[in-house]
Amino acid sequence: METTTETNNDFLPPEGRPQFLSVLCILTWICSGLIFITTVWGAVFQPSQEETYAQIEKIRTMNPEAADRMEEALESQTPTAKGLSTAFTLIGLALTTLGSVQMWNRRKKGFYLYLGGEILPYANFAFAGASGLGAMGAMGGMSATTMAAIAISIMLLFDVLFIAMYAANMKHMNE
Repeated sequence: METTTETNNDFLPPEGRPQFLSVLCILTWICSGLIFITTVWGAVFQPSQEETYAQIEKIRTMNPEAADRMEEALESQTPTAKGLSTAFTLIGLALTTLGSVQMWNRRKKGFYLYLGGEILPYANFAFAGASGLGAMGAMGGMSATTMAAIAISIMLLFDVLFIAMYAANMKHMNE
């Protein structure tokens, strides 16, 4: 009796797409999913202004300077700026996710969609400012400017790394 072993090739990358590109796309989807969840969670379950100021008053008992910085940072955040920031984030996520799906299918136009999605948050900082990052810094005792600079630098580092890694895979893409 003759036995044959068949393998299911559904999970193997199609001929021509390197494994490195597959890993980059999967990492992008995981990161985009996590950012999507935290963005929507933050937009839907925002504490009321009274709850926020109650938390600041608790912090004031331990560190009055940090509480003052948090209060200043929170007062500088307008509802319009928060909404604009959420919209920029979600549009950027949509572009990066769609771009990575296109690159998964080895289409070069996906790289340009991805690039646009990665640049969009920086446009958000230019228009709406980085006051939300400053509130986080105030909790840690840093100035708003210092915290924003650190957060933006880390974002920029990862964005440049991923853009460079995707760009290195452009030779494997068509169209």
